Amino acid sequence: MTDLFETITAADRAFCELCAKRGIAGCQCASTVLAKLIAESAAPAPIARARAFAACNLTVLALDLGTTTGWALAPRGGAVRSGSFRLDPAKLGGNGRRWIAFREWLTATAREAGGVQAVYFERVCSHTGTTAAHVYGGYMAMLEAWCAANNIPMHGVAVATAKKHWTGNGRAKKPEMIAEAERRGIKVIDDNHADALAILSYGIQQEQ
Repeated sequence: MTDLFETITAADRAFCELCAKRGIAGCQCASTVLAKLIAESAAPAPIARARAFAACNLTVLALDLGTTTGWALAPRGGAVRSGSFRLDPAKLGGNGRRWIAFREWLTATAREAGGVQAVYFERVCSHTGTTAAHVYGGYMAMLEAWCAANNIPMHGVAVATAKKHWTGNGRAKKPEMIAEAERRGIKVIDDNHADALAILSYGIQQEQ
C-alpha cells in the first residue's frame, strides 16, 4: 500500500518541477519550503561530541516539540548536529501541511543519519495556551505514527527531569538552559535548541 504522505509529497515535488520548467520563481509548496528548512535549521557548525556528550553506540534523536521545535541528533560515532525550526502553515499551504512537513523532516533527518534507533522527546503535561496544546498534540501524533511505522522506540522525558540533568536544577529557567549549553561550548539558536540538547544528553546517558 502506498503511504499517503509519500503520495502527497511526491505530488508536491512534481509541482516544483513544473514550476521550474515554466520559469516560475518562488515556489512555496511544502517540499520546497521543507528543503530550505532542512538546510537552514541546523546550528552553524557540528558540535564536537567530546566536549559535551558521551559516546553512544546508536543514533539518538531528541526533540523539544512546539510551535518552534528544538532538535538534536547524535549519530553513532559522528558529531552531534542540532538546531530549531518553525513550520509555518501559511508558508506550507495550510494547517494540515505542517504535519506532513514534519513527518518528511523526520524521514529526511533519519535518512541522512543512516537511521535512527531511539527518539527522546520532552513530555509536556500542561500548556500555557490552547494553540500551544494543539500544536504539541499534532506533532506528538505525527511523531508517534512515524516511530511506529519505523519501529523506533520513543521515550518521554519530563520537563523537570531534563532541566535537572542539564543544569542540576529541575526548575531552571530558559536563560539558565542556554547558559549551560554555552558553558559546554555550544552556541545555541534559542531556548528550544538548548532544551533539545538537554534531552539528547539525558537520552544518551540512558542508552549507555
